[in-house]
Amino acid sequence: MHAFHAQSELSPPLEAERVARIILERGCVFHPLAIEPLTWPEFAANGPDRCYHCKKKIYQTFLADPSFPVGAALFDGTNLDDLGQDRPGLQAVAELQVRTPLADLGFTKDEIRLLSREFFLSTWDVYSSSCLATRISQHEPITREKILLVARCEALLQKMGFLGVRVRLAGEIATIFVVKKDLSLIQNNRVFSVIKSNFLSLGLHKVLINQQGRPD
Repeated sequence: MHAFHAQSELSPPLEAERVARIILERGCVFHPLAIEPLTWPEFAANGPDRCYHCKKKIYQTFLADPSFPVGAALFDGTNLDDLGQDRPGLQAVAELQVRTPLADLGFTKDEIRLLSREFFLSTWDVYSSSCLATRISQHEPITREKILLVARCEALLQKMGFLGVRVRLAGEIATIFVVKKDLSLIQNNRVFSVIKSNFLSLGLHKVLINQQGRPD
C-alpha cells in the first residue's frame, strides 16, 4: 500500500507531521508531494469550482509521479455522507476514475469512526480536518496572507482548548465555528473578550461566533 499526501500552505499547521505518523503507523510506503495551489489562477480566484480544479490537479500529480506504481488504483476517502453535500471535487474524482471504496460500500462518517475504534486506529476520534482555503468566502481571492491569518487564528483557539474549530473570513470579519459542546465556553464574556482582543490585534475588524456550532 502506497500513501500519497499533497503538502502545501493550505494544510493546518502540524498536519504534515500528523499524516506522516499515521501512515507510517500502518506500514504504508509514504510519498509526500509538495504542491503550490496558490499559483493556480483557477484555484486562487476562489470560484464555485475551486475544489474541482484543486482536486483534479492533486490527483493528476499523484498519478503522474514516477513513484506511482504501474497498474495501481488510486483510492479516495470519500464516504457516503459526502455524496449528499455540494462537493465539486467529486467530479474530478469521477473524471480521473479514482476509486471511492468507503462510499461504494455505503460507509458513513459515524460508521468509519466506530470501525476505526474497533481496529484500534489512532485516528478514530480525531476531528475532521480540511483545507484552509475553505475558510475564505467564495469569490474572495485566496492569498497567502489570508491563509496565514486563518491558521494563526485557529492555532490561537486550539491553544485555548477549542479543538475542531474553524475560523471563516469574509473581508475583515471573522466568524468562529466551534463544536457544539464548546459553545457555552466560548460564549463566556471573559473568554470571548480575550479571543476578540487577539483577533483584532491581527488586523481583523469584527469577530463573530456562529451560534449553531459544528457537530461534535
